[in-house]
Amino acid sequence: MKRIGVITSGGDAPGTNACVRTIARRGFAEGIEVHGIFDSWDGLLSGNVRALTRQDVAGIVQRAGTILRSARSTLLTKPGDAQLAIAALAKAGIEGLIIVGGNGSQSGAHVLAQAGFPVIGVPKTIDNDLVGTDFSVGFFTAAEVATNALDNLRATAEAHSRVMIVESMGRDAGWIAVEAGIAGGADLVLIPEHEFTLDGICERLRVRHDVHKRNYSIVIIAEGAMDTHKKLDPRRGTKDVNARPRLGGVGTMLALEIERRLGYNARCTTLGYLQRCATPIAVDRVLATRLSDFAYDLLKEGKSGVMAALAGRELEAVPLAQIAGKTKRVTDDYFRLAEIFG
Repeated sequence: MKRIGVITSGGDAPGTNACVRTIARRGFAEGIEVHGIFDSWDGLLSGNVRALTRQDVAGIVQRAGTILRSARSTLLTKPGDAQLAIAALAKAGIEGLIIVGGNGSQSGAHVLAQAGFPVIGVPKTIDNDLVGTDFSVGFFTAAEVATNALDNLRATAEAHSRVMIVESMGRDAGWIAVEAGIAGGADLVLIPEHEFTLDGICERLRVRHDVHKRNYSIVIIAEGAMDTHKKLDPRRGTKDVNARPRLGGVGTMLALEIERRLGYNARCTTLGYLQRCATPIAVDRVLATRLSDFAYDLLKEGKSGVMAALAGRELEAVPLAQIAGKTKRVTDDYFRLAEIFG
C-alpha cells in the first residue's frame, strides 16, 4: 500500500489524537502517505480528505478531542452505503482504512470489510462496551474524571448533610459508574445491567442515615440506568441521528424521588461531556499508541476485517464479525466489587 486513510467516528474520547498521531508517524517513517478523513463519514463523501503532515500531528498526544473532527452518521447502515463509501475512498486514492471508533464505527468497519475493502478497527469509546477487547481508548480517563467528581463532591455532601448523586455516561453498559464507584467509594452504584427499585434504594439510604447515623451519601448512576418499574426512565426525550434516545436526566429524577420519599436533601451533578473532553491520562495515551501501531501493522500485512484489541497485556486481532452489533456489559463479579467495597 502507498496510501492509507484514518477516520475517527462516533463520540469523541480522550486518546483519539494519540491514535491519529501514531498512524501518521508510522507512515512518515515508512514512506506511506497517511490521509486524514475530516468530519467523519460525511467528510469522506464530500471529499474532505488530505495527507497528514508532521505539523498536523505535532504536540497532539496530550490533546483531547480529535484533530480530524468527528460526527455520528447513518452511512454504512443502509443497503448500497458500502459502495458509496468505497467509491469515495477510491476517488481519494486510499487503498486501506483504519477506523478509530466504538460500536457503531466497528459495525461500519465490518460492512466495509464484507464489501471487500481493506479495513482495520481501533477500539475507542469511553463506555468501554466493545466486545473483544479488555479496554477501549478513552475509558480510563473518563473513569478518572468520574472518580475525581466523587472525591470532590464528598466534601460538600458531608458539609451540607446531602445525598450527592453523580450521573455518568453509560448508555447500555455501566463500566464508568462501576469503575468510579469502586475507586471513589460510592455508597450506591446504579447501572443498566443490574435491576433496582426506588423502594430498595430508599431503604438502603434510610438505613445508612437513620440507623447507622451517617449524615451524607454518595451515589453514582449511569445515564442509561432505569429502575424495574421504569419510574426513572432516561429514554423519554428526543432521538439522535441514529434514532437512539438522547439520554440525560436520570440522576435528577432520582434526586427528586429521594427528596419526596425520604425528605433528605438530595442534589445531582451530571458529568456529561466533561468525561469526553478531559486531557487523556497516561494509560489512555499508551493504549491508543499500542493499539494504533498494531492496527497499522495489520493493514500493512494485508489483514482486513479485524479490530486491534487488548487481551491482558498482549495485543490480538479480533474479527469484526465477532464484534459488530454486540455490547460488552459489566459482569456480576465486577459489579460485586462496587457493592462490597464502594
